[in-house]
Amino acid sequence: MYNIGFVLAGNTDEQKYIDSLKSIQLDVHPVNKDEAAETIGNYDGIIINEQQAQNIGMICELIILLKKKQDTFIWVISERENKMNHIVYLQLGADGIIDNECAPEECQLMITNALNRYKNVHQVNVKRTEKVSNDCQFQLRPCNFSVILNGIEINLTKLEFKTIEFLQTQQGVAVSYEEIYKNVWENDGNDKQYRVSNLIFHLRQKIEKDAAHPEYIKTVRSKGYKLSM
Repeated sequence: MYNIGFVLAGNTDEQKYIDSLKSIQLDVHPVNKDEAAETIGNYDGIIINEQQAQNIGMICELIILLKKKQDTFIWVISERENKMNHIVYLQLGADGIIDNECAPEECQLMITNALNRYKNVHQVNVKRTEKVSNDCQFQLRPCNFSVILNGIEINLTKLEFKTIEFLQTQQGVAVSYEEIYKNVWENDGNDKQYRVSNLIFHLRQKIEKDAAHPEYIKTVRSKGYKLSM
């Protein structure tokens, strides 16, 4: 099941669109355009309903903001005659334009096919890059946001996974709070050290045998953290 955020550019009742797109594989949720960027991590893809050609400016700004926050699938529902709008949306990074006359079943298949293909490619890449052996101690599973330790799969939140994934790319090297924050949250904010420390605390609770004496995520005094595997 994929979670899809549905953003309306105006005030039209969105329920008829949402109901028409829901399927066995798609769970579609209404999202306020002002909150879309903040909640993008909850969704596998975002659909923006243009409604009127005059909304192009707002939609362009939203696409740019969403892409800056996270590289998530974005589709725009637009009227067939708005060809110039379509080109602009695609240039900004939209993954596809859904014709407003497109049948619901066609839209569902287009979206699920794209998401399934993305998931399958990630799984193939994981198999190619992971060093798999019978005594393998540590593996990351991006498709599940999980880590495998000693044959046991441990589920993580998206932020927890992004943190340990970033630490793995710098394995054995101490990484500062600032670097972790920048790569995990990808925005500027207050209380960076607190947020990172709190996230590491919860990660240790999940993956360490003794969180008070961590074996994997080491604290480096006056610097930050490093992953030791």
